[in-house]
This record gives sequence, C-alpha cells and structure tokens, in this order.
Amino acid sequence: MSVIQPDIGVSLRVMEKGGDSLQKCFQCGNCSAICDVTPDDDPFPRREMLYAQWGQKEKLLGNVNVWLCHQCNDCSFHCPGGANPGDVMAAVRNLSFQHYSYLGFGRYLSDPKLAPLLLAIPAVLIALVVAVGSLPGFMSMKPIVFSNMAPVMAIDLIFIPAMVFAVVAGLAGIIAIWRDFTAHYGDERDVALIKAVWLTLLGVLRHDKMKKCVVNAPRTNAHLLLFYGFFALLATTTLVALMHWINLLGIASVAETPLPLSHPVKVLGNIGAITALSGIYIIVTRRLTLNAKQVGGTLYYDSFFGVVLFLTIATGILAELFRLVDYSFPAFAIYYVHLVFVFTLLVYAPFSKFAHMLYRATALTFTNTRKRKP
Repeated sequence: MSVIQPDIGVSLRVMEKGGDSLQKCFQCGNCSAICDVTPDDDPFPRREMLYAQWGQKEKLLGNVNVWLCHQCNDCSFHCPGGANPGDVMAAVRNLSFQHYSYLGFGRYLSDPKLAPLLLAIPAVLIALVVAVGSLPGFMSMKPIVFSNMAPVMAIDLIFIPAMVFAVVAGLAGIIAIWRDFTAHYGDERDVALIKAVWLTLLGVLRHDKMKKCVVNAPRTNAHLLLFYGFFALLATTTLVALMHWINLLGIASVAETPLPLSHPVKVLGNIGAITALSGIYIIVTRRLTLNAKQVGGTLYYDSFFGVVLFLTIATGILAELFRLVDYSFPAFAIYYVHLVFVFTLLVYAPFSKFAHMLYRATALTFTNTRKRKP
C-alpha cells in the first residue's frame, strides 16, 4: 500500500502560476473525454488535475502529458465546474520551466521585478561594444552601415559565448526532463530514437497535434505563421553571419551587408518578418477580444516571451526602414535596441517560455519511442 503525502505548497505554486481555478475541479472526467489530443490508453488532464490538487510534484514533472497538452482549451470551455484544466496544465509547465532550467536560472524569468536587470545585461554589453568598437563619426557616415557602430567581430565576441551557454543550458534541460520521463514510464523503447525524432519533426512542422484543437482552432494558423516566420528570420541572421565569415576568412567572395532589398537573403528576412508579425497580430488580437476560456489565460511567462519576440522583430524592421530612408540617429538607436532584444530572446530562451519548443519536442519524441506504460 502506498501512502500519498500531499504537498499544499506545490498546489499553491500551481495556483499562483495561473492555475487559480484548480480547486474547482471535482474530477468529473469531462476534460479527458473532450480532449482530441489525449491518447485512449493514457488520457489527460483529469489525472494531472488530481496530482496538482494533491501537490504531487514528482508525478507532474515527470509526466509527458503535461507537454503533450497544447492548451487548446477545449477542456476549459466545456468544464462544468470552471476549473479551467488548460490553464492548470499551462501553470504546471511554467513550474517545469523553472525546475528544469540550468542552474536554476528559470526563476529569474518568472519574476517581473527582474525584467529590468535581464534587459540591462545585454544593454550594457552592447553599449561597451559601441563605445570600444565603433568607428569615429559613424553617425555621419553614408551610406548607413550598422557595423560601423557595432562591428560584427565585437558582437560575435559577446553573442557566441552567450549562445554556447544557452545551448548547453537547453541540452541540460532536455537531458533532465528525459531522465524524469524515463523514471516515470520506463526505459523500454518500441521505436528507434532516430525514427521517433523524424516523426516528431514532421508533426511539429505540420502542427499535427494543434490542428486537433476545436475551440481554439484559429490559433493553429497564427502559430504556423509565427513559427515559420521566426525560423525564416533565424535563417537570415545565420546566413548573414556565415557570409561575413566567408568573406573575412577569404573562403570566397560573397555579398557584404547591408544587402540590397532584392538579395535572396534579404527577401527571406523581410518575408519572415511580415509572416511572424502576422502570426503575433492574430494571437494578440484573439487574446484581447475573446473569452479566456477560449484562448487561455495570459501570464507573465507568456507576456515576457511575446513582448520580447514582437519587439525583436519590430525593431529589426524599423531599423531597416530608417536605414533605407537615410535617417542616421533613429536607425542606429533602434538597431542598438534591436540587438538588446535579440540577445534577450535567444540567450534567455532555455529559461523563458521559449523553452516550450525544447520540452514539447522532447515529450513528443519520448512518446514516439514507445507505447507508454505509466
């Protein structure tokens, strides 16, 4: 016989992170019945609601179902007790961000009072780059070239080590959550890992799970726009960096920045920016105009990630526009702000809601490797 030791502290933390309706759940099971994403042999979120009510932290953190939930909110919309299971599952994921974050850095991204400090770090670092590396009189030089203010080499000296840290932190989180999944479900695989990764990749690219949402169905298209727009921008940034180093190392002679609007890399970046902003616009509009039962609650984790992502894209567009119309001060000033938000978005990714891409993909891959045996 096993004895359950309730931990009210865990329950309170779930409620503080957005699952404030948790105690309204009376275990009717309607949420599991209505969910189109839940597997027949391991339905959720009814059981996870019970774990949260009883403060069973180990049952929640090692639970793959928490990450298979896409917060469609079909369950919340049809919940007769107003327990909003979708928000509770999101709250548990917020706790997971902190739990699995490398060296506990996730707690800094969950406290709004620390946001100024988080932004101040890249602001100071990039200001040092400008102070030390900028060309004298760069503001009056024509045409406007952003590397005259922030040399690529100096920016790389900051961004490359920071990104290495972010990658290590992300991998550490993935290893930790996979270990807990294995402890919860066992280590016997029914499908090869490589095949499982491929199935996950296809599912993510098509958004197969999210397409099963009913109440929040329009979010799928918005999320696809944001998803592909973001990766188009990421590809653009990567290609520009590669082009710079190819020229610098003398490997070949390729176009130098600033690239003309007709250049394929510039076209990719501009299309990506418009696509991503369109997705953000749809998501924000729906959250502001629809009932929370349809779109879910918006908490600090969501807001921080969304605002930083929007400002990263918006400042990039504005910096380009001011460069094209040849207004030096706003062009350089906005580009400086743009670099601050790029750092904030990418380097803090493993500790913010951005990490949901890592953990959800890990959960999907884990699920694809086996017939689950909880």
